[in-house]
Amino acid sequence: QYGVDYIQISCSGDYTLHFDGSEFSQVIPVDPYSGEYAFWSNKGDSSDITLTREFDFTGLTGPLTLSFRTWYDLEEDYDYLYLEASLDGEDWEILTTPSGTSEDPSGNSYGWGYNGKSGGGPDWILEEVDISQYAGKKVFIRFEYVTDLAIHREGFLLDDISVSEAGYFTDFENGDDGWTGDGFVRIQNILPQSYAVSLITFGGDVTVEQIELGAGNSIDIPITIDRNTNQVILVVSGTTRFTRIPTEYRFEIH
Repeated sequence: QYGVDYIQISCSGDYTLHFDGSEFSQVIPVDPYSGEYAFWSNKGDSSDITLTREFDFTGLTGPLTLSFRTWYDLEEDYDYLYLEASLDGEDWEILTTPSGTSEDPSGNSYGWGYNGKSGGGPDWILEEVDISQYAGKKVFIRFEYVTDLAIHREGFLLDDISVSEAGYFTDFENGDDGWTGDGFVRIQNILPQSYAVSLITFGGDVTVEQIELGAGNSIDIPITIDRNTNQVILVVSGTTRFTRIPTEYRFEIH
């Protein structure tokens, strides 16, 4: 996105240039674990981003396990995601998670947290965290993503959160289910793809024509190259905001 390709066409003749671009783009390089929706941390520098929900476990006595699916790509050694709990919404305790770490080579970490990648590929991981200490109580559960001044990666994805002993499960297909995002957003991981396409014609004068694409991001453009027009250059740029994933397009000349 926002890079530019220049395609030079200089063979004499009358042509039709057919351009066909993708209609959609992803926000991040992995889809939700189940269904169409997941919560995403967003991405940015110098950020403190949270996702919070209150649970009522006052009628429960036995063990409690918070389970969730996650995929993450965080700046290694500098940006961390913490799972936290609070009885009053003010004082927070960082919980220990199976795939988290206490390593803090940069001095940026506030405690046990997620860092680096959840495996590096498209696969989600399952996390199961013991929250039995909150049985019989009301408790706030929070995911908090803290980033430093420079460089950020794709962020943190959450899906299929459950506390089975309390009969709780959400896959976010029907809404946020009581989770409050401050920076976290519920997404489908799909954006409409847009392009900036221009045709530069070189001859006695140099002209620049901005091309308005038709339905499906496609168009046929007539081109004539003769003694008055010695070459044309097709200029293509993907212009979809909120994603860094490259788009695809193709063109044919016939």
